[in-house]
Amino acid sequence: MMNILIVSPSESDVRWINNILGEAELNTADSCSNTTDAVQLLSVNKYDLVLSEAFLPVLTGFDLKKLMDSFGYSIPMLLFTEKLSESTKKEAKYAGMIDCLATDHLDTDLFQILDKISGVKA
Repeated sequence: MMNILIVSPSESDVRWINNILGEAELNTADSCSNTTDAVQLLSVNKYDLVLSEAFLPVLTGFDLKKLMDSFGYSIPMLLFTEKLSESTKKEAKYAGMIDCLATDHLDTDLFQILDKISGVKA
């Protein structure tokens, strides 16, 4: 079973992602709406994956990755965004993310990523 942290200010995105993860029956997820709360959760829980909105208010998903790196958290991170561009995908790879996915393709693309990470068919 994978323990996943979802970081998104959108309650509907969090519900949708939880539904996607529930279909896999292999994952549990905590969620929060901002980078500050994410850092707090990371300090007290063990996660196998951080799934974050790329463009959060105040501090972005890219900023969260920098904070995670500075605190020594070696947790794979995957970004998602409603408006995906090639430059955002490249920036995510350069920052050390697994990938950056389009929100409207999460239902298919997320399963493929989980398969790669866990080695278990989701």
